[in-house]
Order: sequence, then structure tokens, then C-alpha cells
Amino acid sequence: MARKGWNSLSPAYRARIEKAGLTQADYEAGTSLSRARGHANTPERPSSYDPNKYQKYNAERTRLTNKIEQRKRELFGDRPRWDKEKSDRAIREKPPSLANMRWALDADDEDILDAIREDPETYHFLLYH
Repeated sequence: MARKGWNSLSPAYRARIEKAGLTQADYEAGTSLSRARGHANTPERPSSYDPNKYQKYNAERTRLTNKIEQRKRELFGDRPRWDKEKSDRAIREKPPSLANMRWALDADDEDILDAIREDPETYHFLLYH
């Protein structure tokens, strides 16, 4: 897909690109904008990324995913509708941000239940069936 011309970008977006150290010539040459978009060290799409390219990110996501799975087992594992496979899949289907995963690990049980009820789209990863 061809990029927009430099002059058709909003001033704010041009400033963002320049702040990341890219010039108009870099933009027009097709240089990657991932750093300017805040993704120098993280993938833009957590649902599909190259683990070899983002090794540190992948290690942290794996660590947090394992802890979330454990937390969900502790919180919901004794419920009649508990389904480990579905619970684990919920984390991987729509990967949450690392910030949301960290929040869930620090939140108390009631805050987790409230979050699921109030915003099931964002907290889908905490569902267990």
C-alpha cells in the first residue's frame, strides 16, 4: 500500500515522525514507522508477531500469560463451569495489553469480577468458560 504524501499528513503526525528521528526523506523512502508509532521494542499486533524479533517482549508476555492462567485457576478453578482449555484460549484469542495483564495480577478478586462485568470486551482474557 502506498503511503500518503508527506504534505497530506497532519502536522501532529509529521511532528511525531520527526520526534522519532525520521525525516521527510526517510518517510518518502518507505522507512519503517514502527518506532514513531511507539513500537520499536514491541509488536504492533500482539496477536501475531515474530517471537524471534521481539524476544524480550515475548518472554514477558509468556511470563504474564502463565501467571494469569494460574491466577484464573485459583480464582475460578472450583466453579462448575470451569474449563481450563477455554480459559487458557481466552488469553490467546484476543491478547490483552501487557498493562492490562499486570493490572489483573495486582487486582483483588472483586476488582477482577467487576472489570469482567463492566467491560467484558477489554477483560475478555479473564473469562473462564
